[in-house]
Amino acid sequence: MLTPRVPPSLLDTARTEHDDLTLDVVDGALPVDLRGHLFLVTPANTVSAAPGRLETTLMVGDGLVSRFDLSPTRIGVTSCFPQTPDLMADRITHGDPSLELFRFVSSGLVRVGLLGTRDFANTAFVPMPSPGAPTRMLLTYDAGRPIEIDPETLAYASPVGRRSEWRPEALPNAAFPVVLSPAHPAYDPRTRELFTVNYGRGVLNILETIPVVALLQAMPRWMARSFDVIATALGIDRAYHWLEARLARITTRVDRALEALLDEHLPRFVPDTFTDLIRWDGAGALERWRLVLPSGDEVSIAQSIHQVAVTRDHVVVLETGFKIGLQSGYDDPVPSGDLVERTVRAIVTRAQLPVTTLYVVPRAALRADAEVGEDGVRRVTCRAVTFPLESDHFVADYDDAGGRITVHLAHSPATDLSEWIRPYDVSAYDRAPIAPELHGMLAVGAMDVGRFGRYVIDAAEGEVLESHVLADEQTSWALALYAGAGLNTEAELPERIEQIYWCSEGCFPELLTEFVFELYEKYPHRLTSLDAILGMGEGGRPSAVHRIDTRTMTIADRFVLPEGTMAGSLQYVPRGDGPTDGYLVGTMYTPSRTELWIFDAADLAGGPRCRLAHPDLKLGFSLHTAWLPSVEARASSYAVPVADELRAAVARVPGAEALASAFEARLYPNLEP
Repeated sequence: MLTPRVPPSLLDTARTEHDDLTLDVVDGALPVDLRGHLFLVTPANTVSAAPGRLETTLMVGDGLVSRFDLSPTRIGVTSCFPQTPDLMADRITHGDPSLELFRFVSSGLVRVGLLGTRDFANTAFVPMPSPGAPTRMLLTYDAGRPIEIDPETLAYASPVGRRSEWRPEALPNAAFPVVLSPAHPAYDPRTRELFTVNYGRGVLNILETIPVVALLQAMPRWMARSFDVIATALGIDRAYHWLEARLARITTRVDRALEALLDEHLPRFVPDTFTDLIRWDGAGALERWRLVLPSGDEVSIAQSIHQVAVTRDHVVVLETGFKIGLQSGYDDPVPSGDLVERTVRAIVTRAQLPVTTLYVVPRAALRADAEVGEDGVRRVTCRAVTFPLESDHFVADYDDAGGRITVHLAHSPATDLSEWIRPYDVSAYDRAPIAPELHGMLAVGAMDVGRFGRYVIDAAEGEVLESHVLADEQTSWALALYAGAGLNTEAELPERIEQIYWCSEGCFPELLTEFVFELYEKYPHRLTSLDAILGMGEGGRPSAVHRIDTRTMTIADRFVLPEGTMAGSLQYVPRGDGPTDGYLVGTMYTPSRTELWIFDAADLAGGPRCRLAHPDLKLGFSLHTAWLPSVEARASSYAVPVADELRAAVARVPGAEALASAFEARLYPNLEP
């Protein structure tokens, strides 16, 4: 068994809320011109999880929002769980034995039950400034309506859009239906418009696997355990690790061939997907346009949409490498039956697509008098741009003069963030079981080196005019979170992003399972050979923080983290006007604790100027950030009548009289505007 080098603090998330907790300076000194407020969100497990134990995977958890109040003399941390309707419903049903039937349970990357699915609100922030009013703050997730929080109290305020304004992908009549929207909507401070997407992955995904999973869930536990006993007795258990990944590769090819066949011959008769661009002015109803290609076919999302960017004249939508589907939604359909569960994983799992696709929409085409389809939804024509290498995050220059759009991406080739380590997984290096403390961690060993990319796109023709890709064999493994001047703040979007900061999580060999290795063994755009990857079992590759000069596409500055330390969220905090005249602030995970590090943005190589920590600060892997120069109480009167929506939905649930009574007493009163 490989010795774990992943910092234990990465998995050490405490469901603890703080009220102005003062961090201790453990090294260096606070900058004399440090200011403003850093917002950070962390998936922090669920109400039913045992302390110190992940129920399924690192990414599943209620969003713990932390605000770091920055100053030259101290940094205080205030944190809380915004009390969203589904979080309160989860807490109420979990704590009341009479409501056990209606409890949510964690399954893979989702938490689901008779009431529907959880919207964890645990991924990213969107500041929404408006002249003469306090800046508003949205909190987002990839499978739910965005919510608005109060920047001062961090309390939940309202979802964005009424239930009737969002089209569910699944469970439309549930109290909490499945609504897919990107965790990174785009807000334009100049026009005060928010752009996001409401989309559906489609019925084919469900129809392919639900009969199999339903059959397996009906299997008696004794029968499932019998399979394991027989497999162990015959000595086929280890060989099965080899087989299941190959089965997953076969089902991937069959599934994609089936989708292509249906798209070509039955595009009008199989309601597989829908992809609607949403525009919101912050006060009124959501506006919606169905994305249509020049051929007349509707845009069909194969995996997921994680991010949207806005330029002066265009909206750009990224189809990300992150997979959403039944392969992510099932963890253990047959308790105590590992062999059966592994069979399910092999059947429903597919490798992520090895390409990036962007959909480019002219903002001028988002008109009220646009063509309306038979379903009553307005249409808008977009261009699809596809190029090699998958991506999870990107940003775009606001300047798109001449219809030339410049995008900056972190490519994540063969780095699958939707796979996690199960108790039955074995290492790709020594075929030994993986250390129990790593169960639930993302299985990102990874299977190829990451690349920084910059592309110039012809918006009218959908063609790539320029392509620049950069890789560093030592430090660009598992590229993750980004920061830069004017990004994730209330400032106007930068005309041109000349410097951008990316963290890489590194390559930790103990996270590479045999299943993931076999799944991506045939990756088509490989830079690092399989022999080289297998040779990294002893040392791996370090986590690092980079500054990329996008004009020259070079690594202009870099700090390599010590062994056993991993970078988390990053945020650029300005002190002046230049693209490096500020600080880079973020969480870092050391072998002993979570720390907050402050870098001079112009001198990463010099190391952190200040490191802070506290024994009570236990933030597991944090996701995205935002920064505001000041915070004020929310002043917007926008509020969705969620209590009324839920009453109507709960009334449709058979035998839910006790649930309705509990919600009337403990849920609905807390949702009144």
